[in-house]
Amino acid sequence: MTDDVKGLNWLLDPADPGVRYLALRDLVRLTANDADLAAARAEAHTRGPIARVLDGMHPEGWWAKPGPGYSPKYRSTVWALILLGQLGASAAQDERVATGCRYLLDASFNPGGQLSSSSQTAPGSAIDCLQGNLLRALLDLGCDDPRLDIAFEWMARSVTGEGMAPKE
Repeated sequence: MTDDVKGLNWLLDPADPGVRYLALRDLVRLTANDADLAAARAEAHTRGPIARVLDGMHPEGWWAKPGPGYSPKYRSTVWALILLGQLGASAAQDERVATGCRYLLDASFNPGGQLSSSSQTAPGSAIDCLQGNLLRALLDLGCDDPRLDIAFEWMARSVTGEGMAPKE
């Protein structure tokens, strides 16, 4: 065996379901309708890092404390959802993921499209890098919510300046 095959076999070891799922998805490139990938995704949601993160979620959909979820840093709602997105969690696979996505949008979405990082609802409370990371995570998680279109539109305008009021 070549070193590459040995490495892949190690990544596909069922002892670590989260790594196995990501290896099947990203390295073996199994398609979403493949039975092996579906089984690995289901296992990753019940054992391993995805399951541990989801176990820390309050039934209403938040981690650490209620609210927009930025703090405490790295342990609260926004950080849990970003991590879950990176780990390959799926709202279609686990209703808790969908609940977390809805909670985040309910707690942080401003009508103009900004995702607030605090209890402030003013557009200036949005942080571009956090908004981008959250939008990516919500897409990766399979969040299907019309507010995402508005948030992406605001993000694009924020970056290009098109349609935004000039800074004084």
